[in-house]
Amino acid sequence: MTDAGPDSGRRPGGTLSLFLGRIGGVAGALVVGQLVLGVTYVVGARSIAPATLGLVATCAAIGQVAAVVVDLGLINYLVRETAAGRVEETRARAVVAAKRPWALVLLLVVGLASSLALAPDLPSAVLLAFVGVGVWEAQNANGLLRARERFARASTGQLVGRVGGLVIAVVLALVGTGTLALAAALPASFLLEALLDRVFLGPAGERRRRLSELVGHHREALGFGLANLAASAQQLDTPLVTAGAGAFQAGLYAAGGRLLGPLTFLANSLGLVASPWLARAGADEAALRGEERRVLRVGAALCLAPLVAAVAGPPLIPLLLGPEYARSGTVFAILAVGAAVVTLNQPFAVIAQNRGRQRAVAVGIATGLTIGLLATLVLSWWGGAVWAAVGYVISQIVIFVLLGLAARRARRDGTGGVTPAVPEGPEIS
Repeated sequence: MTDAGPDSGRRPGGTLSLFLGRIGGVAGALVVGQLVLGVTYVVGARSIAPATLGLVATCAAIGQVAAVVVDLGLINYLVRETAAGRVEETRARAVVAAKRPWALVLLLVVGLASSLALAPDLPSAVLLAFVGVGVWEAQNANGLLRARERFARASTGQLVGRVGGLVIAVVLALVGTGTLALAAALPASFLLEALLDRVFLGPAGERRRRLSELVGHHREALGFGLANLAASAQQLDTPLVTAGAGAFQAGLYAAGGRLLGPLTFLANSLGLVASPWLARAGADEAALRGEERRVLRVGAALCLAPLVAAVAGPPLIPLLLGPEYARSGTVFAILAVGAAVVTLNQPFAVIAQNRGRQRAVAVGIATGLTIGLLATLVLSWWGGAVWAAVGYVISQIVIFVLLGLAARRARRDGTGGVTPAVPEGPEIS
C-alpha cells in the first residue's frame, strides 16, 4: 500500500478500487499487528497461570481506557478537520504538542496507582504503569499520519511496535521471567510504535498552540471523545469479570478476548480509512451519499470473516494455550459473533460522525456498552467467563440499532460534517 500525496485529502470522491485498496492495506497491517499481539498473549499465557493473566490484562485495560479519557476525541477530530482542509497539518501537530506535558503526567499517575493496587508484583506494576502513556502517544502519532493519508507509514509503525513487544515477551519467557513477559511487552509495543511514527512525521513546523485554542478544539471534539470513551469502555469487561467471578475466570475471558483482536481489524481498518475518505466529499450531498453507500456495502461484506473464525475458535485455542484454557475457546466463539456486529456498526458510526452527529453516536455507543457491561458483570457472576462473553454480543446489538437510526436520521436530514476551524487565542506560556 502506498501513501497518498500531500494534497490527496482535498480531492473529493475516488474509485472503489482505491477505497478497497486502502482498506486492504490498512486491514493487512492491522491483522498482522493483531496476530502478533495475539501471539504475544499466547507466549505470556503459557508462562503464567490464568489468574495472573487476568490481573495483567486488567491493569492493561485500565491504562488503555485512561488514554482514551485523556484524549477526549481530540485526535479523531483533528484527523477529520485536517483531511477536510479546515485545519493545517502543522497546526494539528502543535495542538497535540500543547497537550502532551499534562496528558502524560496524568496518565502516568493513574497507571501507577492502578497497577500498584492490582498487578501481581512490583516490577510488573511499574512496567504496566506505562501502558496508558504508550497508548496515548501511539494513537496521536498514528492519527497525525492518517490525517495526511500516510496509511502505509502508520501501519509500518504499528507493525514494528507489535513485533518489538513480541520479541520482548519471548526473551523474558525463555529466561524464566514469565510474569514480566506481558507486563513489559504491552507498554513497549505502544511506545515503540509511537517513536517510529514520530520519526515518520518529521520535525514539527509550528510552535505549540494557544491555550484557548486547545480548549476550543476540545469543545468541538467532545462528541468524538464521548464516542471513543464509550467504545473504549469495552476494555473494562475484563476488570468486571475479575470483580464478578475472580481472577481465574478473568484470565479465561482475557485469553479469548485478547485473541479477538484480529477479528475486529476489518472494522477498525474500515473506520480508519472511511473517516478521511468521507470528509473529502465535503458538502457535495450527491457525492457524499454515493460514498456512504460504498462504505455500507463494504461493511456488510467484511462482517463474514468473524463468523467464520467463530467456528474455528473452540478447537484451536486450547491447542495454542493449553488444556487449562479450554473454556477460552467458547468465550472466543461468542465474542467473534459480537465482532461481526461490530463490523456492521462501523459504517453507521462513521457516516453519522461525518455528518456532525458525533453526540448521537456517543449516546448510542454509551447506551449499548453500559447495558453490555452490566450484563457482563451479572452474567460473569452467574456463569463465569463463558456467560460473560454474552454481554459483549448484547452491547453490540443495541449499538447496531441505535447507530443505524442515527445514521438514517442524519442522511434523511441531509446534514453535512462541515465544522468551522477553531479561532486562535493567547499563547500557552
